[in-house]
Amino acid sequence: MKRVYWIGIIVLLVGGGVATARFFQQTEHGKRQQAIEELEHLMFALDRYAKDNGDYPSTDQGIAALWESPVGAPVPPNWKGPYIDTPVVADPWGNPYAYRRPGIHGTFTYDLLSYGSDGVSGGRGDAEDIVSWLRRDEL
Repeated sequence: MKRVYWIGIIVLLVGGGVATARFFQQTEHGKRQQAIEELEHLMFALDRYAKDNGDYPSTDQGIAALWESPVGAPVPPNWKGPYIDTPVVADPWGNPYAYRRPGIHGTFTYDLLSYGSDGVSGGRGDAEDIVSWLRRDEL
């Protein structure tokens, strides 16, 4: 009887560990999906900003120009914001989105990215950067 009891406890612990690992995987996947959706939302708002003002915000103005009119040069001539309802200042991992105008990858537009779960450039899986441009392997 004691043997069955211990086997039951071991099965619960092992099963619980697998369930916990799956939960954290799904949580990271959920954060990654949220970052993708936020990036797409910001990209749409940046395009609306450029349509109204003839250009995208400068690197210094950043994505904050989507919810408050920039006061520094270049002052947008026809700011009709806010372009997003809620300010998005950080990705789901708590790191700021990186914005660069003109971009290295989007030379006529901008580069917008999240550095993923590890917060540094590069990475694979959940740590892979989420970017606003097409990568060569996606073409």
